[in-house]
Amino acid sequence: MNWFYMFSVIPAAWILRCAISNLIHVSEKKWKQFVLLAACWLLLDIAIFIGDKINILLTLIAFLVSIWISCEGSFWKRAEIGLLFSSTVFAFNAFRDNYIIDVSMRIEDKTGSMLAGRSMCYILVLFLYGGVKKFAPDKDYELSESMWKLLILLTATPLSVIVSLVTLYPDNSEWEYRQHLEYEVICLIVLLSFAGLFWAVIVLAKQQKLERDSMLSEINRNYYELMEQQHFEIRRMKHDMANHLSVLSALPEEQREEYIRKLTESLEDIRPVRCCGDDTVNAVLAVKERRMARYGIQWKITSDIAMELPFEKTDVCALYANALDNAVEACMKLEEEKRIIILKSMAQKGLFCMTVRNPVPECGDGEGGYDVHALTSVGFWPTSKTDKENHGFGLRSISEIVERYHGEIEFKEVDGMIELFLYLPMAEF
Repeated sequence: MNWFYMFSVIPAAWILRCAISNLIHVSEKKWKQFVLLAACWLLLDIAIFIGDKINILLTLIAFLVSIWISCEGSFWKRAEIGLLFSSTVFAFNAFRDNYIIDVSMRIEDKTGSMLAGRSMCYILVLFLYGGVKKFAPDKDYELSESMWKLLILLTATPLSVIVSLVTLYPDNSEWEYRQHLEYEVICLIVLLSFAGLFWAVIVLAKQQKLERDSMLSEINRNYYELMEQQHFEIRRMKHDMANHLSVLSALPEEQREEYIRKLTESLEDIRPVRCCGDDTVNAVLAVKERRMARYGIQWKITSDIAMELPFEKTDVCALYANALDNAVEACMKLEEEKRIIILKSMAQKGLFCMTVRNPVPECGDGEGGYDVHALTSVGFWPTSKTDKENHGFGLRSISEIVERYHGEIEFKEVDGMIELFLYLPMAEF
């Protein structure tokens, strides 16, 4: 019976592991997943009797270490998620072991107490998994460091209550349960407080996502307005060409060459690019071509877009502009003769596809170095800018747009080139 009792908690441990993975990214490595599963099994199986000073402290340390090993994210995020789940289970175990199992054992109903304990264990993990699964934010959510610290501080209060209740009171053989029902009430209150903390993490993460999406939308809108303004300047210059020709015909010979030189320079700066049937794409490529020319970047464009794309113009602008900006940033880390960007895009058979390739930036130990093999938890290469808090929005913006249009995005290294590939279905829009 004891062996069955021990191993019957393994499915519950798996459910708890799945609940944790909905709030923090778990490593893909099998041995790390096994470490987390074992820690969940220990957390659910450990007995928390009032007066036992060993179990709760050692299990807390072991579980936090397993979260640190098995999960990915900032230090404060891992600490908060580990404290939140372990504290919730501790409060539940203290209530279960002292007021369900131990009381049943005293009335000599050993089998009934074990079944009741296991049943309650499964109710807890199913409740945790169902609640977190239904309301969990996107996998790539990340609160600020100060926000995680605040949540840890809030979690520390009920955690300290349950740890003090367990460790600071005498062994349970020296007191009568019926005379200390306030401890049962304390356990239940602590459980409710942890439910509130779970909800706080979810609400804060969703609020942050709304703010980030709003910020990205504003950035994309401003970017589009800039592209439109520059495209307008191109049309205006073409319209003014007749006036320039009239002026040239009236100028003396000695002033005419200087006028032509200045006019040629201004025309070169706003030379239009028309490679497809979408004016927004053409405007973005016109601007980016001038930037690449300044930096000595070769580029090759292949475009098969016969008409206006059926997406918001700000989104089309953001996709092209952010993808090319990221490629330009990577090329700037190379010698000029190695700088090249290859852009391919097409819109056929209900799909819009875009591929951007650029050489792999040279890795180094210095500031701003690249490591193309180290993808972040959201699938992006991290920004190489030193001010990482205020940069890195370009790829996030692309990802958000692709997700909103129900498309797919992929990053990989092909033949020494970084490749960004995405597609969006057009039929729905």
